[in-house]
Amino acid sequence: LGPVIKAEVGESIRVTFRNNASRPFSIQPHGVSYRKSDEGASYGAASRGTESPASHMSPGAMFTYEWNVPEDVGPTDRDPDCLTWLYYSAVDAVRDTSSGLVGPLLVCRK
Repeated sequence: LGPVIKAEVGESIRVTFRNNASRPFSIQPHGVSYRKSDEGASYGAASRGTESPASHMSPGAMFTYEWNVPEDVGPTDRDPDCLTWLYYSAVDAVRDTSSGLVGPLLVCRK
């Protein structure tokens, strides 16, 4: 399980990822917004030539992801102070998450 990433609505998150593993990984977040260049998912042949390096981090590579926390993903008046989203490696999502490459992403009210 990865570390807790916590942010408040309206903030930006920067995560620097260095892949010290022996195979490719990525970080794909849920509950935040991001540019295509900061997306950790790969779409295979459908996007050949347009994928970001963030979607397939080779061993030894390093990348800084930037995500924004929009108001519409944060807690409402009826929710607790923080909502739990997640992030995971999406290179091989089933294998990666089953191996523990997943973590909590908390989005909290201001």
